[in-house]
Amino acid sequence: MLRKPSRAFKIALAAIIAAVYVAMVLLLQPISYGPLQFRLATIVAGATPVFGAPAIAGFLIGQFISNTMSPLGPIDLLSPLAAAIGLTCTYYLRKKSVMLGLTILSVILALWVATMLMIVFGVPWLITFSYLVPGIWAPTALLGYILYKVLRRYYPEEVETT
Repeated sequence: MLRKPSRAFKIALAAIIAAVYVAMVLLLQPISYGPLQFRLATIVAGATPVFGAPAIAGFLIGQFISNTMSPLGPIDLLSPLAAAIGLTCTYYLRKKSVMLGLTILSVILALWVATMLMIVFGVPWLITFSYLVPGIWAPTALLGYILYKVLRRYYPEEVETT
């Protein structure tokens, strides 16, 4: 039987995920921004297959807040749009393959970041994309998948969050 979390639980969960995302980006600023990205905060994407919309909202809010401090400027405030597409894919692929969904999210983020860096700094897109993929994939898909498996221990059934 599915448990339906309260509205307060959903809001608190989104707020916690957003806060964790922002704190991790701020604590790890040197590796969170720019061409050599390893944004450890994206590990929270692993909560998406378990908690759905509240996890997506928390990720997007955390990303938006973090990107207000980005050296790339206002263009980086559009990043949550790319993330929303990837997170939605992750959520809808959760019953087929969580790792596939997180990998798609990683590739979408790498596509977007490479495009931003090309626009802002004029760096070659393909070269930038090729080294962004592993730097984004490791925390997002690999560590995110580990977070997903840990959360599944505590929430073995799907949590109805819609």
